[in-house]
Amino acid sequence: MNRHLGSFVVLLMLVGCSGPNTNTAAVDPTPISTQAPTLTPASTPSPTVELSSAYLETGHLGAIFGFADGDGKHLLVTGQDEGKEQEMALLNKAIGNNGQVLTIKFEKWQAGNEQNNGRELALNFINLPGYLFTLEEGSAVPDETYYVVDAADFNLQSLLPIKLAGVNQETATAEDSVRSSMVEAKGREVLHLWKLADVSVEQELFLVQFVKQDDNMLFCLVLKDSNGLVFADYPAVLQDDGNSVWRVDDGGEVTPEMFSLLFAAQTANGLVLGLEWWGAEGVNTFLLHKDGVSFNEMDIQYSRYTSPI
Repeated sequence: MNRHLGSFVVLLMLVGCSGPNTNTAAVDPTPISTQAPTLTPASTPSPTVELSSAYLETGHLGAIFGFADGDGKHLLVTGQDEGKEQEMALLNKAIGNNGQVLTIKFEKWQAGNEQNNGRELALNFINLPGYLFTLEEGSAVPDETYYVVDAADFNLQSLLPIKLAGVNQETATAEDSVRSSMVEAKGREVLHLWKLADVSVEQELFLVQFVKQDDNMLFCLVLKDSNGLVFADYPAVLQDDGNSVWRVDDGGEVTPEMFSLLFAAQTANGLVLGLEWWGAEGVNTFLLHKDGVSFNEMDIQYSRYTSPI
């Protein structure tokens, strides 16, 4: 499956394709599942945290995303209406690719043209409508999504180091206690378990798919920290031939290649994760906030339509 993969109908399955000015095709990369995810708290509460100047203030965050061109020298913000030039001029940083921070400068509104095929990809970059930014420092990863911010609102000191795990093979190093705790928490056996990343030196992010129970399917993103496991659950019901369960043409399976991290940041209450979920027709970007002992989905979402032509 192509590593480089849109809108959740469940609580964590989010938005549709980008804004009304984009000439997208009729097929919607919206995930298939219609069950709301269960956000399961950790077993013990997090300790009281003292205020710190290195914390991210989530109330100051916007919902502006873009993606890089083929040279990694420009970003195009899509999914936004025309006429926001003053707002865009305040944005000066782009964050993505496991916490990479880029310095950017707003250039102009790009009107798009009749060559636009609706795919929000580097190959169609110059044909799409959106807000064009130039990188003043650093180089973006082509076609990658970046979270575009004003550094006055996003405390860059809150960013945590991310160390990716080897995601091409199912983890053989996860302790038996982790697997056992997941089985106990969900009351069902584990089908596949992968470690996605270490976040700082104290937290680990896992992807787990559980064994099907009748027609009920479940996978979870799971954060392991000193207080236990925190789950973001994605239930689904198997229908028809099972070719599309969570996402179009996913075959009823999830794999680590479907998921990537934009960033991890620390707040006064817990971790914020910027995540991407790639599917056959598009990519969904969303933020998860570990608020104390539970995962909450923030109202900050983005999607790109990337279906092959």
